[in-house]
Amino acid sequence: MFSKKELIHIFSELSSRISPTNLEIEHAIRQSYVNNNWLTIENYWKSLLHWKNLLSEESLNDFLIDYTPTRNPKKIGIIMAGNIPMVGFHDLLCTLLMGHILQIKQSSDDKHVIPVLTNLLIEIEPRLVNRIQYVDRLKNSDAVIATGNNNSYRYFETYFKHMPSLLRKNRKSIAVLDGSESTDDLKLLASDILTYFGLGCRNVSQIYIPKGFTIEKLLDEVMDYKDLINHNKYANNYTYHRALLLMNSEKHLDTGFLLFKKQLNIHAPLACVHYDEYQSSQEISDFIEQNKEQIQCVVGNYSSTNTVAFGQTQWPDLKQFADNINTLDFLSTV
Repeated sequence: MFSKKELIHIFSELSSRISPTNLEIEHAIRQSYVNNNWLTIENYWKSLLHWKNLLSEESLNDFLIDYTPTRNPKKIGIIMAGNIPMVGFHDLLCTLLMGHILQIKQSSDDKHVIPVLTNLLIEIEPRLVNRIQYVDRLKNSDAVIATGNNNSYRYFETYFKHMPSLLRKNRKSIAVLDGSESTDDLKLLASDILTYFGLGCRNVSQIYIPKGFTIEKLLDEVMDYKDLINHNKYANNYTYHRALLLMNSEKHLDTGFLLFKKQLNIHAPLACVHYDEYQSSQEISDFIEQNKEQIQCVVGNYSSTNTVAFGQTQWPDLKQFADNINTLDFLSTV
């Protein structure tokens, strides 16, 4: 049995060990980049240093204020995604903080860093060695948390129908502008679009603009990210989708590394952003309601308590759960 105080101390101690001077972490990050070029060293450190800031005793105490670790640990299978760095770490954190046993099935796209972090956890608290397992297949799990695309979601639904499950699928984020945005706001929106190359569910891929707004204002601000075109995989996506737009004679705006197309569709291809005009806030409300199962978060000047500030989509706090499903609640009922 672990007390809440002990578990919080373990993770706050982990925070103190996340540093560029930790050669084991640095080596794992470099291995990750060799294995998957989307996981650049710069982007991996962005994610890790964000987690370092989150894992303070104060933040963890607030996160767990309404929860108590179980006295009856269950085996929780976690299927992790690998589209951006550290996708599965929040599930790992929640599972251990709730006192359960981890069965981790890693993504082959991101398989080096999290094992280093769990080794550090075991070094901090050796009793965790019996709480953390890495598996190729989930066997004998009591419940499962799985993150993947829409195709894998359908597989998960069938395969895990006999047990409690928290399943996630493809989502993207939208931004709503009202015309009052400053240059700084638009620069921050550019980061919401392009951090981690735009590969995450929290990246903005659809923008609502008021009628009469000049979209070119945003194009000027995304140019801070023009060096993305030097990344071979990103450049391949840009070149491919640009060729499709040209061959089909579809109207678009081209920054030389990012394509803007007027279209109402949340799931813009990589290296592309969709935008559309609105005349009333009701149009936006209706769109959000109709597509709530596909939207991860809403950014900008929209009158909703769940709106995320410009520049904050990739820096969620501990209580901003993926797919808006409270992982702690799920784990407390297993």
